[in-house]
Amino acid sequence: MYRTKSVALVLAFAMCAQAFGQSLAPNDAVTVDPDVHNVILENEHFRVFDARASKGTKSPMHSHPPRVLISLGKARLRMALPDGKVSLFDLNPGQVFWLEGARHSWELLAGEIHVIAVEIKSAQKEGPPPAAPERKANDSVSADPEAHHVLFENSHVRVFEGRTSHGRKSPMHSHPPTLLVSLDWMRLKLTLPDGKTIIHDFSPSQVLWLADGGEHSWEALAGSGRVIAIEVKSAKPTAAPKI
Repeated sequence: MYRTKSVALVLAFAMCAQAFGQSLAPNDAVTVDPDVHNVILENEHFRVFDARASKGTKSPMHSHPPRVLISLGKARLRMALPDGKVSLFDLNPGQVFWLEGARHSWELLAGEIHVIAVEIKSAQKEGPPPAAPERKANDSVSADPEAHHVLFENSHVRVFEGRTSHGRKSPMHSHPPTLLVSLDWMRLKLTLPDGKTIIHDFSPSQVLWLADGGEHSWEALAGSGRVIAIEVKSAKPTAAPKI
C-alpha cells in the first residue's frame, strides 16, 4: 500500500516535471513564496527547505529543481501547471519520493502541508553524475537490512528508511555522508569503534547533516524511531566520522 501511494503521487508530480540547470530559476520556490518554503540548511551538495501551510493557502507559480521530498503532514492540494491543466493529489505522513524539476502553482484544499525537500545540486549540473561512494564491508544496509531498508537509489542519492523500537540493537555499521530527517522521536545510545558512547535524541522533522558519515552500533533506549536517510553521492568524507 505504501509503495502504491508513493508511485501514484510521483506520477502526479511527473505531469508537471521540467528540467532545470544548476542556477536558480527566476521563479524559484524559495524566492517566489518564502513564507511557505523556508530554507533550513544549504551547502555545495544540497539545499533543504521546510514547507508548511494551512488550509486555504495559495502558492503562486514557482519552480523546483530535482529533489527528494518527505511528507510529514496530511493534505490535499489542487495543482495548476503552466499550460493550465489542473490536478488533485494527496500528501500523507511518511511518503518519500524522488521528483525531477517541476513548475506549478497550488492551493491547499484540506489538511496541513509539512514537507521537507532536499534539492540535490549534482542533479542540476550537466555532465556525468558523481562517482558512487566507496562503501565499507559493514555498510549499514548490508550489516542490518531489517533496520536500514532502501526505498530507492539513483545516480545522485541512495535513500533508506531506518526504523527501530525500544530495546532493539544494531551491530557496528558505517554510513557515507548522509542527511537524516527524523519522522518520530527516539533516544539512541551510539557506540563508536573506540568504545566511546554517545546519547542522541531524535525529534519529528529534525534535520541532521553527517558530512563525514559515521561508524557505530546503537541501541534504542526510548521511543519508536523512524528516520529517512539520504546518502548524497556527490559528498565525500574529509575527516574521520564523529558518530
